[in-house]
Amino acid sequence: ATLPRLKSRVRIPSPAPKLSTMSYFKKLNLGCGDKLMEGYINIDKYETFNPDLAHDLEIFPYPFEDETINEIQMIHILEHLGQNPDVFINIMKELYRICINDAEIHIRVPHPRHDDYLSDPTHVRPITTLSLALFDLEENKRWQASGAANSRMAMIHNVNFKIMKADMKIDKKYQKPFNSGQLNISDIENYASKYNNVIKETYYLLKVIK
Repeated sequence: ATLPRLKSRVRIPSPAPKLSTMSYFKKLNLGCGDKLMEGYINIDKYETFNPDLAHDLEIFPYPFEDETINEIQMIHILEHLGQNPDVFINIMKELYRICINDAEIHIRVPHPRHDDYLSDPTHVRPITTLSLALFDLEENKRWQASGAANSRMAMIHNVNFKIMKADMKIDKKYQKPFNSGQLNISDIENYASKYNNVIKETYYLLKVIK
């Protein structure tokens, strides 16, 4: 079934030029909620916290022209999007379309094995390093050469995102032994592969490559 199309609403002082002509809009804060950021276009599906622009990020296309954005913040929003695989893929394609070459996308998500992720019924998409690497053209070519089974999302959908940085926020239960040297990064990663509530949050910096 075709999804209903929602009209985007933007708050701009009058007289307002068309959104597509606002060349000074270079940075987006997608799914902002109440975390409004100065210097960014704050976008959210709901008008509860008065975003600059109300738009459902699962409705395409986004109200921006090709290659007009140089930075995107996605702070605890991507896990709420794309329960349907086609929708998630279209989100990645839209991010690629509106971004310029070398644009940066900052992503923070709850770790999929933490209660912060598991307890929220609106969390529908676990985000991992591997799920983002599916959209990395270099990785796709490496998998193809080695005969790996990983989906070649970058090759299929003509996008290319490089993970420039991946970091983790350790749950407080493990933070003290980690800080004291009783546990190292390998220990944390090993525990996180077996147990819940080891890593609280993960951060990714993606670079758009065109």
